Amino acid sequence: MKKPFVGVDFAGQLEQPPHQYSVATRFSRKKQHKWIICLSRDRINELSIGCADWREKIYAILILKTVNKVFQPGCVIHIDKEFHGTTQKKVSNYLRRLFGVINYGKGIWANPPFEFLPKEYSAYVREADRKSKQARRKMMHSNETDPPIEKMLEILEDARRRGIV
Repeated sequence: MKKPFVGVDFAGQLEQPPHQYSVATRFSRKKQHKWIICLSRDRINELSIGCADWREKIYAILILKTVNKVFQPGCVIHIDKEFHGTTQKKVSNYLRRLFGVINYGKGIWANPPFEFLPKEYSAYVREADRKSKQARRKMMHSNETDPPIEKMLEILEDARRRGIV
């Protein structure tokens, strides 16, 4: 049996205006499921103040928040490989930590399989990339804009201070 996949992509960069979009997509037999989150430049600036590794943490949080809306047990998550080296390792560690804490006691939801793949190797990442570009061009509306993520930042900052991640 073929495993279902969730594709994740970002449009924009945290350091560059105007907005950052995160998109997760999953296909079922009947339709495509997607979730789009938009972070404004002001919100990014507000979250980055006094936070170590703020870029990696925000990326991990955006991945978790978008994936949690479309994920089904048995899915494998393909994340666009926009990160390299240490950054990818930090995003991966923060993401594992968030899945474990936020989805504690929910079985596979607490530790879903994910991998970083370029869009050339994953049709699911390509589809998420297409949707994220549409969102950036205002051809699609986001499901959430500037969601509250301070609690997740605190979880990651606490884990970093204790040397867990």
